[in-house]
Amino acid sequence: MNSDEPAAPAPSSAAPAPPPPSLLPPLIASRPQLDFVDCTAGQLARLGGAAVFAGRDLRLGCATVPVGGGYASGSVTSAAEVDVTRVSLGPAPDAPTVPIAVLGDPGRRSGVEQAVRLAARAPADLLDGRTLYGVDVRGAAAGGVDCITPTTRAAIADADPAAADPAALAPLAAAAATAARTCSQLLEDSLTEYDTATDADDLDQVRRALGAVRLHAVGLGGGAATLARWAQDHPEQQGRLVLDALPDPTAAAGLTADQRGDAARRALDAFAQNCVATGCALGADPRGAVTDLVARLRTAPLPASPSATGSVPGRRVTAGTVVSVLVPGLADPDGWPALATALAAARAGDPAGVLALADRAENDGGFDLGLVSACNDEAERPTVDQVAQAAARARGVDPVFGGWFAQRALVCSSWPVPTDPPTPLAGTAVPTLLLGTSADPLVPLAESQRVSAGMQGSALVSWLGTGHGAYPATPCISGIVDDYLLREDVPREETVCPP
Repeated sequence: MNSDEPAAPAPSSAAPAPPPPSLLPPLIASRPQLDFVDCTAGQLARLGGAAVFAGRDLRLGCATVPVGGGYASGSVTSAAEVDVTRVSLGPAPDAPTVPIAVLGDPGRRSGVEQAVRLAARAPADLLDGRTLYGVDVRGAAAGGVDCITPTTRAAIADADPAAADPAALAPLAAAAATAARTCSQLLEDSLTEYDTATDADDLDQVRRALGAVRLHAVGLGGGAATLARWAQDHPEQQGRLVLDALPDPTAAAGLTADQRGDAARRALDAFAQNCVATGCALGADPRGAVTDLVARLRTAPLPASPSATGSVPGRRVTAGTVVSVLVPGLADPDGWPALATALAAARAGDPAGVLALADRAENDGGFDLGLVSACNDEAERPTVDQVAQAAARARGVDPVFGGWFAQRALVCSSWPVPTDPPTPLAGTAVPTLLLGTSADPLVPLAESQRVSAGMQGSALVSWLGTGHGAYPATPCISGIVDDYLLREDVPREETVCPP
């Protein structure tokens, strides 16, 4: 034998080395301890009809979970409860499945609405052996938090976005004070129970009711904040979490206003480009048309016709009404055609479309809950003078939104200061997937980047698109979330998805 030839390897009966342990908790099927009642028809009507299912055979079941400390012990000691909606593809399976909780953004999109949205649009394999459960927060059900009169809601929305001195801001400050007073009177001791900390406590009782040892979940906006807070309080029960548009709980009001205003301007650019591409009613220069409409309404508000219906008789469409409709409208690209039509009609002297959008936003049950929750979470209480200075700076660079974002700090000015101020999100040892959207006027990418930098084990994926929430807007985002939830693939930090 030639000594230069390599020796044949000696046979070995040793077992191959085991694969490295996964960083993500396993997906374990469970059976909920809840009695779901089919509610497909009722929820379908509430969500706007069959189009929301996008052609998929989705079935919905509704249940409630008592919260407030009584559920886990088996004796209900609190009258509070949260709604949980099961969303399955086809008939609900008899065998246990992996539960994935879905939390919406209180005041903007309910948990059931977000769960249906994901079930209709996300990759179909998400529902193969898994079931989505839309989880709402206390106060979100019909007849929940209802403490602000339609007139006061309208006064908050209609306030002049160009107001930048204490006298001009007085109507907004007065409306905010009225909202704080009536909510304090009607909600009494429960006023402070509508906040992220309480929602996180409630969520753990939902986890138990779902039979989940580890909770896997997707949260949007305020729902993402609830999940992040819950995970820090219950790290041993944390599963795979997707936090979409996670707000920074400790950001200064001025910084938040500046960054959201910048994102809103970029969202308006995207809206205008889409409008031109689709031939919308705002013509060849949609941004110019919107700017002109806001400028005209500042001096000449549009009165509603005598036959117009709405919650506030005699209401006029002001520049503030348009901006209050425009900001959440830009956050929802699905609604851009209707938004463009309403704005174009207002330019032609018909305020009905804008009034309808405003009335829906203010009186669908989410306005009061959103305001109460936001003010309970917000620790800053800037003075009118401080808000006026911030609004004056913003107005100088923004002819459409003016100082609107800076003015939002005044809405909570008369609210009780929370006894437990918000703390930074530190994250946990379980890798968490964060999603941020470049032109999100409600939670801009800069806010997600700031939170991610301080969260242990988080991986942020940025989407260079427009709207509130990235998932499941594009195949790039959907693929990354799918791989994380189903295949234990944590993306690299600083991953970017194109528009």
